[in-house]
Amino acid sequence: MNRKTDSIHIQPTIENDELAKLLGGQKKKSLPKSIRKKVRTARQKLNKLIKPSLHYRIVKPSAMDNDVVQLDETVEFTSTQLAKTLKNAEEIVCFVGTIGTGVENEINRLLDKQKLAEAYILDAMASVAVENMIDRFQNLMENRFSAEERAVTLRFSPGYCDWPVTQQKKLFNIFNPKQLNVELLDSCLMKPRKSVSGVFGITPQESESYNPCRDCPTRRCESRRN
Repeated sequence: MNRKTDSIHIQPTIENDELAKLLGGQKKKSLPKSIRKKVRTARQKLNKLIKPSLHYRIVKPSAMDNDVVQLDETVEFTSTQLAKTLKNAEEIVCFVGTIGTGVENEINRLLDKQKLAEAYILDAMASVAVENMIDRFQNLMENRFSAEERAVTLRFSPGYCDWPVTQQKKLFNIFNPKQLNVELLDSCLMKPRKSVSGVFGITPQESESYNPCRDCPTRRCESRRN
């Protein structure tokens, strides 16, 4: 497999309502004044610390089955939900993105100094930032392929639904590791910790899209995608 990788720079933003959910509120204004003050301080710090990096490849599936998505003879993902989501995909976007080690180092420094609230807030903001970066990347791809009368599916990451997190290794095999700014550990966790990997499909625009959340009985899940 040719593992030439494309990259794109996307500066993430912090969605206030998403951050508020992680901090125990519904909206930013519902947070205590003391927390809002710490959020402002953390935001200034975060902007200086993050170094966004996103690499991706667009590959054609070589085979598709009820619970298998095969990209070539060596890369095979096994997941019923993933296969349903990608069943109409003409191509598959595989990506790995991170906001770098700077935030993680600062969180650890705050923890060492027992500044637990500051560390927790910065950690939450970093989580929102990296997800925002991936959201914006997918939106860019959606706009790009919309001009070709094509659409994108929901995205999946290893560990989501019935896709085993151990198949993170197979996803990373698609890339040249020297081109990534992310290391995959033996535990299948990524380093830096604030990193996201995954896939989504590119389908004909008229294709019916599949959403696994509609088949899930957990109606109050915060990650539910309607």
